[in-house]
Amino acid sequence: MFSIRAQSLSKTYKLYRNPIDSLKELFLRRSYAETLWAVQDVSFEIVAGGSIGIIGENGAGKSTLLKLLAGAATPSAGRVERSGRVSAILQLGAGFHPDLSGLENIRIGCAVQGLSPAETENILPYIVEFSELGDVIERPVRTYSSGMYLRLGFSVATAIDPDILVVDEHLSVGDQHFRFKCLRRIMDLREAGCSLVFCSHDLFSVGEVCERTLWMHQGQPRMLADTQSVLKAYQDYAREKDATSLPSTSNTEATCFGQRKHVADSCLREVVLGGDVQDGVIETGGRLELRVFAEITDTAWHGGVHLGLLIERNDAVWCYGISTKMDGMAIGFQPLGGHSYGANFIVDDLPLLSGCYSFTVVLMDDSSPLVYDRWSGVAPFTVRHSGKEVGLVRIPHHWELK
Repeated sequence: MFSIRAQSLSKTYKLYRNPIDSLKELFLRRSYAETLWAVQDVSFEIVAGGSIGIIGENGAGKSTLLKLLAGAATPSAGRVERSGRVSAILQLGAGFHPDLSGLENIRIGCAVQGLSPAETENILPYIVEFSELGDVIERPVRTYSSGMYLRLGFSVATAIDPDILVVDEHLSVGDQHFRFKCLRRIMDLREAGCSLVFCSHDLFSVGEVCERTLWMHQGQPRMLADTQSVLKAYQDYAREKDATSLPSTSNTEATCFGQRKHVADSCLREVVLGGDVQDGVIETGGRLELRVFAEITDTAWHGGVHLGLLIERNDAVWCYGISTKMDGMAIGFQPLGGHSYGANFIVDDLPLLSGCYSFTVVLMDDSSPLVYDRWSGVAPFTVRHSGKEVGLVRIPHHWELK
């Protein structure tokens, strides 16, 4: 049984060169407009309890598609069928009356979702508690920050236990703590059988949450398949597009430490190359070690923390990616005392051939797509190979002559 079915879904808008052209069109009965296809010929189906991610560049038609799926916009062609109650988070503050308090807007939002006054009063304490707005809930929402809008909107949208949840890419405006709660809530709804449409630029989150993914490009579906296949194709496209504008690594700090993205109290502290690496150089077949040190809060540690690594060549080719969670490890770090933790990544027989490489190191939550910290371009090293083989890696092989 399906929860959402889109059939040849399309949406067009009229563009006028001059504002008066729309009036001339009305009276002269001639077209003065250009047609913009925001979404064109999109078809897919989500089974009950299933999930689909929506990715693509800015202007690809993602938000318009979400509005069509949620019923917030009318398609110009095609149709959308829905089965069950739909809840959507499409735009911060959408549907809120700015002069009413958060509490009053909660009641209105629940009524719009079809809840009776009695049902609303039953879940009202839960919504207020989840939002963590405290006394702010009594203030007019026009005084809210974007993060407060997210807290209120997400709390209302997910409190009604929807059959279908449509989420646009707004979780990034929240603080780390509430983003963590939102992602956990989304995972809980999925486990309870809620169907999910999740749009985000955070490809890691899409990979963790969604079974299938739709790649939108210039208003049209470019690829629809299992999530990992689509993400790989999209990343290949992005790397090819950016190939001529790769950042320079001549700066000493960038070479040594790379780009750091830190969003939480739990964070990476140090990465150190070891093994047979000498002055940043290692031979093919040598022993490569990467020692990772992190500071992790008690809350994060008890919730489960894992370590992810990616080896990347200096021309943006992804060589190998793995995490402690992928390897089935219960925990990703060893306690070192206090809030300090460490882990060693070891390759006994390095198969990489000659080239310049570096690591991306990711500190991540166990039960949600939350990333506590990410360092890119760290621990650079050079591989030297004395053999005549060419390519990226040395592949064990043998010959048979018959």
